[in-house]
Order: sequence, then C-alpha cells, then structure tokens
Amino acid sequence: MPLAERIGKDIRFALLDFFLWVKSGFHLRTIVVYPDFPSKKTTIFKIARKLGYRLTNKPLKHADIVIYFDDITSAEANLPTELVKDRNVVNIHCTDISKVKVDQIHLSVFGYNTFINPVTYSGIAVQKSDINALHDGKMIQCPITDTVDDKSVYQVLIDNTFNDELVMDYRVPVYNGTIPILYCKYKSMAKRFTNDVTFSELVADVNSVFSREEEEGIIAFTQKMKVEFCELDILRNKTDGKIYIIDVNKTPYGPPAGLKKEEHEMAVDLLSKTFQEKIATNFSRIS
Repeated sequence: MPLAERIGKDIRFALLDFFLWVKSGFHLRTIVVYPDFPSKKTTIFKIARKLGYRLTNKPLKHADIVIYFDDITSAEANLPTELVKDRNVVNIHCTDISKVKVDQIHLSVFGYNTFINPVTYSGIAVQKSDINALHDGKMIQCPITDTVDDKSVYQVLIDNTFNDELVMDYRVPVYNGTIPILYCKYKSMAKRFTNDVTFSELVADVNSVFSREEEEGIIAFTQKMKVEFCELDILRNKTDGKIYIIDVNKTPYGPPAGLKKEEHEMAVDLLSKTFQEKIATNFSRIS
C-alpha cells in the first residue's frame, strides 16, 4: 500500500476511534480480529460498528474480545501469545472448514451425508473443489469413466428447487450455540452454485423453518466443528425432506445481497444483540 494511502487510512481510523471513545463514555472497547482485517462487507465489521467496538487486527494485549479471523480453508491458528493468554478466543479451534471435514462432521451428527463415489454412483451428482468459497460446482453424470480428480469432492445433487426458475438456499448464522435469524437466498438455476442471488429474505422466526431436532443438530454440528461465530449454508432436499449443511463460513459476509433495506437493518440489529449476549459475554477478557 502506498505511504500516502496508509497514512490516510491511519488518520481515518484514528478519528473513528476518537468518535467511538467519546460515544462509549470515554472507554474504547476493542475487538481484535487476527490475522485478517475484515472488509466493510463482513458481518463482524457491521456488528462492531453497531455496538461501538473498535475493530483492529493489531495484537493488542488488552483487547476486550479476540476472534481468530483467517479466510482460509485449513490452517493452524498461530496467534501471538498476548492474544491467547488469560482469555478464550473465538473460533481458535476451528482450523479446518474443508468440505471433507464438513461432510465427516455432518455424518457423525445427522447420520447421513452427501459424499458419493462417482465411479459407482448412478445419477446426477455435483463436482466441486474441496477449497472453501470457490463456488465452482458443476453437475456431472455418474458413474464417470474419467479419472477421479483428487482435488475435487463429489456429492449428491440436492433438490433445493423453489420453482421452475429458482433454487433456494438457507444462510444460517450461529453464535455460540444460538441461531438468531436466518436468510432465504433465491438464485437462478444457472447460478445455483455461485454466490449471485436474485433476491433474499430475512426469517426472524427460525422455528418456522427448522424443527427443534434440526436446530439441535445444527448447533451440535457447530460444536463438533469447534466454531462459535459462523454462518452455515444449508439446503433442504425436496426428495427426502432432510437438511444438508454444505458449507461453514467462519469469516462471513453479510447480511446477504438482495435483502430489503429494512430487513438488512433488522438483521444487523438482531445479530448485534445476539453477539453481545452470546459472544461478548462468554469471550471477554478474563484479566
């Protein structure tokens, strides 16, 4: 980054810190997100602004909350000593969100999964990269005669069609064992494996979408994934009526595109309230 741009950003953030310091009664609460600094599109950025927290990726010893924030599929969480001493760190034990890991945990919790052997399976399946957030899924006809790609995973095609033109995914925030809200994301058939939505809807009543047993399964899944702050991509299969967790997002962007303005604002309000109750209360500085 050019020096002038770096200085400009430092000044802008210093002024914002001063504003937050005054607004909070001359006590600047801080969330350290390490190692990555989240963009303005991320959920944590919007929550921090809503609640009046300073957000930084500098390893400050006296931060109020520390979140392991690394947008990578699999890596060890090597945080500086000053960030882990005498505190619980959010998401520090969630170091693998690969689709292989997700499928293994899903099977252990729900008793069923999505992975298939493309050589022996008969029918339409989905081939995608094991790396998170590439959105490179494509439908294939099985059984295949080509060599199996060891960098890909092969899954059953889940029928999440909404009508003849759209499919519908659920985007589900989970904050330390609580599902505050969820979103319905509608996509065109041509873009079903991408992140491009036609429109989205906020659902404040989670019980209207998931049964109690399904909610318990979703929470148990996040606990086995060792993730306290995340959003899940979940599909309901019209063929068998079951839900399938297909992705874990521990550095989530949101609320999603396609929401009405009032829904976006309501989502940030509800997420911020749950973050304060479930994350800040349980992961604040110990000493």
